[in-house]
Amino acid sequence: MSYDDPILGPLNESQREAVLKIKGPALILAGAGSGKTRTLTHRIAYMIEQGIPPWQILAVTFTNKAAAEMKERIRTLLKITNVEGTEREHLPASGTFHSICARILRRDIENIGRNRNYVIYDSDDQKKVMQHVLRNMKIPPEELKPRAAMAHLGRFKCEALSPHEVKTQATTYTTRRMAEVYSAYQQELKTADALDFDDLILETIRLFKECPKILERYQMTWRYLHVDEYQDTNHAQYLFISLLAAGQRNLCVIGDPDQAIYAFRGADIRNILEFQKEYPNAVSVKLERNYRSTQQILDAADAIIAANPNRPQKKMWTDRKDGKLITLSEVLDERRESEEAVRGVLERQKDGVPLIEQAILYRTNAQSRLLEEACLRASVPYRIYGGVKFYARREVKDVIAYLYVLLNPNDTVSLLRIINVPSRKIGETTIGRMQNFCNERSLSLWQALRHIEMVEGLSDPVKQRLIGFVEMIESLKKLSETEVVSGLAAKLIEKTGLEKHLRDDTDEGETRWENVLELLSVTKKYDYLQPPESLTSFLEEVALISEVDAMTETRSDSLTLMTLHLCKGLEFSSVTVVGCEEGLLPHSAGLFDHNQLEEERRLLYVGMTRAKDRLTLLHTIRRTLWGKTESNLRSRFLDDLPHAVIEVKSDTLNSKFGWLTSSVVAATSQPKPQPQPYNDFNQDTSAEEWLQPIEEELIDGTRILHRTLGEGTVLKRSGDVVEVLFDNGKKKHLALGIAPIKILN
Repeated sequence: MSYDDPILGPLNESQREAVLKIKGPALILAGAGSGKTRTLTHRIAYMIEQGIPPWQILAVTFTNKAAAEMKERIRTLLKITNVEGTEREHLPASGTFHSICARILRRDIENIGRNRNYVIYDSDDQKKVMQHVLRNMKIPPEELKPRAAMAHLGRFKCEALSPHEVKTQATTYTTRRMAEVYSAYQQELKTADALDFDDLILETIRLFKECPKILERYQMTWRYLHVDEYQDTNHAQYLFISLLAAGQRNLCVIGDPDQAIYAFRGADIRNILEFQKEYPNAVSVKLERNYRSTQQILDAADAIIAANPNRPQKKMWTDRKDGKLITLSEVLDERRESEEAVRGVLERQKDGVPLIEQAILYRTNAQSRLLEEACLRASVPYRIYGGVKFYARREVKDVIAYLYVLLNPNDTVSLLRIINVPSRKIGETTIGRMQNFCNERSLSLWQALRHIEMVEGLSDPVKQRLIGFVEMIESLKKLSETEVVSGLAAKLIEKTGLEKHLRDDTDEGETRWENVLELLSVTKKYDYLQPPESLTSFLEEVALISEVDAMTETRSDSLTLMTLHLCKGLEFSSVTVVGCEEGLLPHSAGLFDHNQLEEERRLLYVGMTRAKDRLTLLHTIRRTLWGKTESNLRSRFLDDLPHAVIEVKSDTLNSKFGWLTSSVVAATSQPKPQPQPYNDFNQDTSAEEWLQPIEEELIDGTRILHRTLGEGTVLKRSGDVVEVLFDNGKKKHLALGIAPIKILN
């Protein structure tokens, strides 16, 4: 092997071993920051270089971004350029579980009696269907809320259980009732020719089991399988992969049991832990060299995770031996914690670490409020990461719903969304009468609209408006057979009058219209495909966009605040983890269940290994959360930290750390600096000074300085709100802890 070899040359010994093992099953245990993506892409590139046709290789990832990045790396390694339209000849098949199954079903679902023009329902659509089901079954919200019902169904589907299987296995009234709800929900989807995300996998499994010839075709097509993040797979995904792999048994899975943190979503860590039981001849390779973090961070993280039993042993190492100590800070309460966290961010920013390279991580969403307030007071730009935003905007979802209806008019959820957008004076009463008509005759809403003259209780003007709506949809549907998606979307916006509806001479209206224009620009990416594939491909990508895919496209120079569950797969120069206390981390829900407790430990491990250079862990002596103030014990996980890599700080004299050094106590127990006079402050005020706690000192008559409003006098205080008369004559109510104010006298 030459070091000039672009595929094998850049790899370390363990990575190379994983790449060279092509035939048979293989388990790659890839520690955090160990070059997992590089190993996977170089492995596939090596296989293609060795003469394996690219179309015989399938790579399953958990995000669309990961799939796209992998293809781009392979394209670079193999010096492939300009392959549009013939990608299958040069690059492997790849995608998420959902996108791959959607591709299979779009071709073969008719073999199990389903419509190939099915639509994919997102979580909002599913909720609407569930609300309709519960109303029809006369189940009141106080007995079963739609969100709770969807959670039950999600668990059933992750386990690949059908409504009949749930019913036959039920041992309680609740489960039997849920089986009935599950059955009714699936019937609603079938009537609408719709599938939810879980159905994409379940229907593919059913297709493979009921049509062995079709399964054999895919086994012969995809002879070499790769599954990324295997520790995050659920039972349904496991079944899908097992069926595909049964033909050739060339299955390579890559993952890290120490980063299995999604059990609440149905992920089953046993899939990766028991891989070698299912495939006794599997080769196992450990990737233990870390290319991200310092050795101090790795030693601390390894010490935390080593306490978990029943895990494959591995020890992460790196060439980065000269890192800084991990900071472990004890503070009085959650207010001081947020101030300390943001102050640390500002200090590192002064040291040259940009905000975009810093993150504050927490266990629950409720913890973000005080962090936000501290950021606001210190004028630190931040973003809370937690969801797909663009595609959740109302006007964007409206256009997408129209396109779904053009693809499949039986999509009742989308039809209900657009039937009165823009307003056609179609009220809830009219819709209710049509839905009753549908229920009595087992029809979809679209079928009822096409026979609107038979629906009783509707006035002639209402019927005429509905007839006009149907005629418009049918004309656009006919256009969809010959027009690519960008032209189709532009035409539907014109015919529906959406532009006039949105552009109402307000700034908000202009913003909404700009969002629609942005959506139109996205559709143009699919113009190279022929109709109707142009439309179906666009809608599938929109439906399958995930939260993490959206994040890196929208990051700006701002501090990232996020939960520990969302940080997986990311990295930052500096990471601060707050709330390292019993009841939070580990969470109270997992304190008495050893499996959940192990997952909580893995969660902290994942958070710690996001850090490249600096890591800070914070905990409080007392905390008010969810309306209750309690004294807290520090997290049991912190007891496993090696003293040699930890620097302990405390702003309390009675630290709970028996091994706190006197020098640290002396350094951290000095009196806090007093506020500076106005002139000094105005000339050179650091953002940290805005974080000084002042609530106890604010009384009527106090002179204060507001960062943007200037000087003023406190007139009245009511709890955490003060009324201030500013010198410019303006009177304002300010929230303490949020408003950037400073005492002058």
